[in-house]
Amino acid sequence: MRKTNFMLGILLAVVGLLMIVAPDKCIKAAVVILGLEAIANGIFSLIKIRQLISDKDFQSAVLIRGIISIIIGLLAVILPLRFAAAMWTVMLYVLAAYLLLAALLELYAVAKLRNTGIERKQYVVEAIVSIICAVILFIIPQQAGMVIIRILGVVVLLVSLIYVLYEWRNRPIVIDNVEVVDDSSAPVTDKPAGEKTVENKND
Repeated sequence: MRKTNFMLGILLAVVGLLMIVAPDKCIKAAVVILGLEAIANGIFSLIKIRQLISDKDFQSAVLIRGIISIIIGLLAVILPLRFAAAMWTVMLYVLAAYLLLAALLELYAVAKLRNTGIERKQYVVEAIVSIICAVILFIIPQQAGMVIIRILGVVVLLVSLIYVLYEWRNRPIVIDNVEVVDDSSAPVTDKPAGEKTVENKND
């Protein structure tokens, strides 16, 4: 049983349980987490991705995406914590719109990488995930939003419990510790087993 994977499964189970019991608090946490991710993603885009190729259109698209990511991320972290609860709903729509725009800009940047030989798969996947998250964020403020969060919580809880059970059942069998003495460095004697060496005290 890998302890790290086991603890990860427990953590996911707790998250799933919180999504079922307190979906509103999970949504607030998700807004802040998405904001922090947007800030980190924007900084990474400006520092690393923008330098992949020298194409001006590509660099402009990445620059715009990076700046928007940082601004929206800061708003998502700061505004809901400073103002009324209604700001959480506003930020959900803002984050959803940002994710759609970011996905479009990323797909445009990916198109510019077509003939460069640079691996594009991870960026396409990121864009698809952004679109899916945007759709979920648009739905959450509606009446069915809490139901969807609880359903997702049930799914996360079940998957994590199955994962924990799998890790537990496949844990290695622990054998009692047996002390093994490495006698490779011990002095070699030609005396038969059981024969004692008698020291000459007269020496």
